[in-house]
Amino acid sequence: MDHLGFLANFLAVIDEGSLSAGARRKGITQPAISQQMAALEQYYGCKLLQRSKSGTLPTDAGKIICRHALQIQETHNQILAELDTLDGSTAGRLKISTSQAIADLVLGELISDLHQTNPDLEILMQVENRVVDVVREGYDFAIRIGSQGQSDGVVRKIGALDIVLVASPAYLDANGRPNRLDQIEKLNYIEFSIGGANGFISASKEGGDVQIPVNIGFRADAPNLMQQALLRGIGFARMPRASVQHLLDQGDLEILLPEYRMAQRSIYIVHPHRNSLNRRALLFIDALLTKMAGTDYMHALRFS
Repeated sequence: MDHLGFLANFLAVIDEGSLSAGARRKGITQPAISQQMAALEQYYGCKLLQRSKSGTLPTDAGKIICRHALQIQETHNQILAELDTLDGSTAGRLKISTSQAIADLVLGELISDLHQTNPDLEILMQVENRVVDVVREGYDFAIRIGSQGQSDGVVRKIGALDIVLVASPAYLDANGRPNRLDQIEKLNYIEFSIGGANGFISASKEGGDVQIPVNIGFRADAPNLMQQALLRGIGFARMPRASVQHLLDQGDLEILLPEYRMAQRSIYIVHPHRNSLNRRALLFIDALLTKMAGTDYMHALRFS
């Protein structure tokens, strides 16, 4: 029995709430993961999973296994990270989670460059806008914008994005161009569903901080959907300037309230534990910071 692998898949089932969803996350079939769960129950001599209206849940025994499985998984990852430091090579796999926004802005060219200089480096990049749990899901690290998330792991800020309020000229022609804060609430706000505005967005003017009230008219869970909504005149949105500058240059979008400076969105690295970043991860992060520093409207911090 691949005990470590079976326990990792057990955690996936618990996280996802079903055998089928856990199997999809781990890239195996549902019958295979069912057999593995049965093997674990036989090994420990007790039932570990139970079905309920809210999905597949751990039994009391399953909760004990879950708690210790997390510790085993973290210890195993620490062993691999410490062994990795004995070898100066960057060969091997690097599993990363990132948002669509960061992937679109900097990662395409960066990964191509890294493959040319480090052909033995295998990068497994998962681009998704949900907040992954780097510990439970076995990621070397995650790159997050705005939200640090609630999952276990070490969080380190590596930079920030300049943010602007934008809308299409046609939308503003039809609904008015606000020149005061109280006029913004009359427009439809296009909100990113992760790390939303909660009715207000933060800005500053002449050193003073303000909260701008917004009327949410549309929510999207991906940057490209927000951009499409903007271009189709659904409303205005808060967007990274680096991702919309070409549309501003073309006249497809324009900035609202340019005299106000929108609060930047922080960029974070989240990794499983303090000593988990191996040579491959540090190589990638260093290349990421270099790329960010050379990109307009992105700001990189020193990573140490």
